Amino acid sequence: MAMPPPSTKNLGDTLPYTWQRVIALPVFLLALGLYGMTLAPTVVTVFDDSLEFQLVTYLLGITHPPGYPLYTLLGWLFTHLPLGDVAYRVNLMSAVFGALTLALVYLIGLELIVGSSEPQEGHKADVRHSWAEVLAALIGALALAVSPVFWSQATVAEVYALNAAFVAGILLLLVVGTYPPSETTLLALALLFGLSLTHHRTTLFMLPAIVYYLWPQYKTWTLRTWIRTTAALVVPLSLYLYIPLRGHVGSLDGTYVNTLEGFWKQVTASGYGIFIFENPFGAERGIEFYFSLFLEQFGLIGLVVGLLGLAVLRRRRARGLTVIAFTTYLAFNLIYRVADIEVFFIPIFLIWSVWAGVAAGWLLTGHAWVGAGRLSWLRLPVTLLAILLLVGQSTILFRDNLPQMDRSSDWAVYDYGRDVIRQPLEPNAAVVGILGEVTLARYFQETEGLRPDLLLVAADQEAERLETVARLLGEGRTVYLTRELPGAPERWSLSAIGPLAQVVPQPISEAFDATIRVESPVIPEITLHSYDISRPPIQDGRPPVRVTLMWQARAPVTRELKVSARLVNSDGQPMVQADAVPVHFAYPTTAWRPGEFIRDVYDLQLPATIQPGEYTPIIILYDPAQGATEVGRVTLPPLRLR
Repeated sequence: MAMPPPSTKNLGDTLPYTWQRVIALPVFLLALGLYGMTLAPTVVTVFDDSLEFQLVTYLLGITHPPGYPLYTLLGWLFTHLPLGDVAYRVNLMSAVFGALTLALVYLIGLELIVGSSEPQEGHKADVRHSWAEVLAALIGALALAVSPVFWSQATVAEVYALNAAFVAGILLLLVVGTYPPSETTLLALALLFGLSLTHHRTTLFMLPAIVYYLWPQYKTWTLRTWIRTTAALVVPLSLYLYIPLRGHVGSLDGTYVNTLEGFWKQVTASGYGIFIFENPFGAERGIEFYFSLFLEQFGLIGLVVGLLGLAVLRRRRARGLTVIAFTTYLAFNLIYRVADIEVFFIPIFLIWSVWAGVAAGWLLTGHAWVGAGRLSWLRLPVTLLAILLLVGQSTILFRDNLPQMDRSSDWAVYDYGRDVIRQPLEPNAAVVGILGEVTLARYFQETEGLRPDLLLVAADQEAERLETVARLLGEGRTVYLTRELPGAPERWSLSAIGPLAQVVPQPISEAFDATIRVESPVIPEITLHSYDISRPPIQDGRPPVRVTLMWQARAPVTRELKVSARLVNSDGQPMVQADAVPVHFAYPTTAWRPGEFIRDVYDLQLPATIQPGEYTPIIILYDPAQGATEVGRVTLPPLRLR
């Protein structure tokens, strides 16, 4: 029997429940309020993709494969909002798309709950209780909203909130409206799917569900339908032309090559196949890992309710669509061996939350009680109990996850980056470090115009950094390191300035300027010449106490000693301390040259509980190889903390 041609009805013609759908707007606004309240205020990471996205979107550059052209363009628009700094604005984009995802999940749940309210054969139709259907759909959206993995991706600049919005949008189109689908639905589905492929290629795992949806009636499509649908799918892919058009800007790591071969390698992300065919991080995950992951997102009640929702979902096509999508994503995730596999489960968590909403609808709308007869008097108390359990589970998860998910006071990375870029470095000096650290400094250069004269050089491999330092010194530049570099102490002297280590070609024979001179021998080989104490500004909380020490090596030191800088109270109890190998672990005492001066810096991070008053700084040298045996100490004059 021939299938009917695509319907010409408008999308949503079969959805009479208007006011229930309008509630998607307050769902969006409430979710945006939650994620806005816990949103990261600025840059909060150094070694993941978030920092890259915050800078690349501002520069309209090229991100790592597959290039994310849609995300970059949308992020660029958000960077022009008059709110916070550039990083905050890109973080806000994740909050917006996270909130949009929850509104779409609500609509999906509402459609499946209302759409499944047809009576079973042999029973009369129930009177529709709209409040129960709305509450059930809200319960499903709430389950996803407070799940820690999804929540975490809605508060920082990352690609997964927008990807979840695409998955939810595609799923909504698959479950809503008439069947066979109208041509409007087909075009919307093709356009949304094509657009999603310009963002995150894992939306390809929605393709089996889409094929399942279209397969029974695709042979009835006219040539006009084929042409228009294909065009709607292909046209969004032209966004990838952004990459060669902006290829002259390049990528932050400098790996993108603006050639046809380079473009192809970028958009196919061929290098990521290593995480499927090999296991570079040695990730071995058993069933207990995945069970714990689901348990962390939904709790035990949420797990049970999700399974119940799948069991009671009476719309055969919707059940098939969600099961296929769930299974496809799960199969990929089981073989994909990246370190952060949790974020790839977000589409799966999204589907699970939809099932949870369906289960809630089954309980709250009375379908669980069809044919209950004399037991129907139990309906009201059991329904109330179900509401308490479902909402209570999400409330508990919200309470437990909020402290970890709230990034609104996370200024540590911002403070570190500004500390680096605001040091009194020589004009045209070079800062050499690994990519994340250099990108952080570049963020302040580009977005705030700080120290544009500094040359920032990223070199992840130690041998490459050594070679880079030697080359820059040969060019006559002053060079600073963001971290310790094996091999450097044997070739050069090192001295700290703020959080950086200066590379000095020849040992420093004269002391740097210092506020307080002490000339105190700590051990026969090492003298504390002088010191400074300062309070570098930070955005939130108490500024640390920065102790800058000026050591002088009197003779060769045969032991690798560590320094412990402490603040003790009037009772002699240490309140805070910082222990390290001198010069931020970069310049061990065995490398010190006799007669040279070494500047050394320690930041004492004050706990929130510390009380105002007088505290005494103590500097201790100890031998970690001998059970942290103290070999010498200097007590400095007390300082007053306010």
